Amino acid sequence: MSLPAPYYERNGITIYCGDCREILPRLETLESVITDPVWPNASPCLQGRDDPAGLFQQMCEALPRAERLVVQLGCDSDPRFLEGIPSSWHFLRVCWLDYARPSYKGRLLYTGDVAYAFGVPPAFIPGRQVMSGMCRSSRSDREYQRHTKANSHKREFTSPDGLPHPCARRLEHVMWLVNQFSDHQVIDPFMGIGTAAVAAKRLNRSFIGIEIEEKYCAIAVKRLAQEVMDFHTLPNLEKELKSE
Repeated sequence: MSLPAPYYERNGITIYCGDCREILPRLETLESVITDPVWPNASPCLQGRDDPAGLFQQMCEALPRAERLVVQLGCDSDPRFLEGIPSSWHFLRVCWLDYARPSYKGRLLYTGDVAYAFGVPPAFIPGRQVMSGMCRSSRSDREYQRHTKANSHKREFTSPDGLPHPCARRLEHVMWLVNQFSDHQVIDPFMGIGTAAVAAKRLNRSFIGIEIEEKYCAIAVKRLAQEVMDFHTLPNLEKELKSE
């Protein structure tokens, strides 16, 4: 069965608007799947929230042959969610994606996300002889901050209160994952607003993204069209990646 027409395709970046369970089997051999699936405690407004574990398992079953799989979850997400990963994927390591400025979710001090890596280790190259396990984000991405009326500082929201996506990932974290665990290609079956696409573009990887909601595909395309990098959001990361 042939692939549907891409929603977007330019300079090695391809986006499909549709269900990853239907599109993934039509793809050829893949390299690095780096994704942030619908979590067990994700926002109710996300499609798949009624059975996130079942959706993730079906995604794993639909994947064609790939070298590695990296799954990003919140620090308050049950890791048993990963039971859907086939045993043929060898476990590599856990990665800590810290926030320099934690936020709160009720009584929980939300200190960051966690990424679990499976499959074949990435290439042994200068600056990446070892698989590092920690990235600390110094600040939130600009589009996920908002000025409060009570004061002049910015407050980060963790709810879908008017934000482009209810659970967007930090670009600084995703760029680090792409740099650590991919060589040439990144695939994200749960693309959202395209944070992994932007990271792949900046790090010169080809990219295939799949997103079921067209409104998020549109935001991803808009982000990719921005030619000026936001160095306020990523003050030192790119220099550090080049120096490794």
